Amino acid sequence: MSKRFTDTNKFKKAFHRGLPGPYKLLWDYLYHDCDHAGIWHVDFDIAQLYIGKDMPIDEKNALAFYNAGENRIVVLGGGSKWFIPSFITFQYGELNP
Repeated sequence: MSKRFTDTNKFKKAFHRGLPGPYKLLWDYLYHDCDHAGIWHVDFDIAQLYIGKDMPIDEKNALAFYNAGENRIVVLGGGSKWFIPSFITFQYGELNP
């Protein structure tokens, strides 16, 4: 089981406050489900099960919300993976080559 730092100020940030409820939950889910390198293997069926069917989400809206004003998600592998650059920065700080 991997352990993750969490940002206790995330609810104070304009980006997070501006997200609709289902996409706030999805953002948290992405941070917890991605691998150690900040890569999430895109699976909206599983994400929807974990988030709850009463909080509908979809890929198109997620990318639009998350990348509005800043690229927070980088789509890789023809859409099969998402890279979350801020995950690396937050979890590890500046990486040393």
